[in-house]
Amino acid sequence: MDTSAVQLSFPFSFRDRFRAGLAVTTSCWLCMIWVLAFPLLGIALPIVAYLDLGRVPMIDWLLCALLLAFVPAVMLWSTWRGHRTFADTPLHLYTIDAQGVRSSSAHMELRQDWSMIRTVVRRRGFLMLYFRRQCAHCIPLRHLDGEQIARIAAFARAGKVARVAV
Repeated sequence: MDTSAVQLSFPFSFRDRFRAGLAVTTSCWLCMIWVLAFPLLGIALPIVAYLDLGRVPMIDWLLCALLLAFVPAVMLWSTWRGHRTFADTPLHLYTIDAQGVRSSSAHMELRQDWSMIRTVVRRRGFLMLYFRRQCAHCIPLRHLDGEQIARIAAFARAGKVARVAV
């Protein structure tokens, strides 16, 4: 197997950022409970109002709509903020080799050796290299071929990453 570094350069679109955020959020049960709490309250509110009053007042319908829309609105807003912040950075660069992961753009550079990476998995169209439970390098799979994925997995295994499931 080729042991040369995997080098990637790709634009990270708004859609990519949003999908990556969803993939990271849905990989954590605690995050899912938090994300689902607001919509569940939005569903429960009119039911409780109807059971208690025999009707649902307009203010409860408005609050229901607010609770149902809150999480999607916050996710879209935070994705937009992140995308806007890096709008002048068209390309994101990754170099993944036996030493670890180097991620860079015009605004930042991050180097992490394999001891910092906890998990490497495929999830929802991304190769995700988790360095904390809810933080990951999310590389769209459409920018990787099978040989590159195999090399990254081999680097991760050689670097003693706890979980490699690609």
